[in-house]
Amino acid sequence: MCLHSPIRVGFLLGAMTFAQAVLAQDFVDLEACRLSVLVDNAVDWRGLYGRGYEVFEPAENFEVVAVQIRHEGPACRFFLSATPLGDGGSPALEGAGERLLYDLRRMPDGPSILSPDYLGSEFSRVDGQFPEGVQSQVLPVYVAIPSSQLVGGGTYSGQAVIRVFRDETSGPELADEDSLAISVPVPSVLNVELAEAAPGVRTMDIDLGSLTDAMERPVLFEIRSNASIRARIASQNRGKLAHFAGAPGIPYRLTIGGTPVDLSLPSAEVSITQSRTPQRSLAMAIALDGAEVAAAGQYADGITVTFIAD
Repeated sequence: MCLHSPIRVGFLLGAMTFAQAVLAQDFVDLEACRLSVLVDNAVDWRGLYGRGYEVFEPAENFEVVAVQIRHEGPACRFFLSATPLGDGGSPALEGAGERLLYDLRRMPDGPSILSPDYLGSEFSRVDGQFPEGVQSQVLPVYVAIPSSQLVGGGTYSGQAVIRVFRDETSGPELADEDSLAISVPVPSVLNVELAEAAPGVRTMDIDLGSLTDAMERPVLFEIRSNASIRARIASQNRGKLAHFAGAPGIPYRLTIGGTPVDLSLPSAEVSITQSRTPQRSLAMAIALDGAEVAAAGQYADGITVTFIAD
């Protein structure tokens, strides 16, 4: 019977030691400032017209994200910082084989809270403090996409991590982090104007002068687009200037962007190589060889050019 007693004592001592260790750890936790961060973890960009990022809109637009910081325990100081996720740590959304830059800001006009550094920088950190007790603070963060980024149509997406640190005298200590997913649709945009007409005018009459001599008459289109473009061309008289009284017509040729167009077809399509510039000029040329033996009178045709963004 006496042999059992040392075993019991040893077991009880071990249990008491274990309990004391747990209580000591709990005591440390109760003394620490406890912080957590909760982010509205998805941004679906709507933009000025409700359809996404407008590549030709000069004004900058924002989406606001609520970042909630929760606190329990003793009074403490903290700071907030954010890091973009992606190649090279640059704040860019990926899509359509291109990159769309973005920013996270404390105010619409700055400063940015993004930093490639894990702890942020003195310029990117958002500082704050809590008194003793249980509280929370909600900080608005402005998701900004700088204007004048000429990217192709599609959906661009990416992520950033928002972290909250205890600002201890011994150095910052990570308390919590949450991610922010950003998705931005970019619509394909196409705007075409006749260079020789007033803005918004969609038709114009072209006087070719005397048709007895060979001539070429250019017509310029001013194009703004972030997409691949096709031009669909149709001639009312299938490539001929028709005589007003029914005499034989006078054939002519047409090129657009230097590409010959077969006007004998009901309609012909030409792919337009679109350079990534805010605006470009596209030339359409009407040419004829001259008609010295044609009947006197007025000749005319109607050409319809339809531009299509892919």
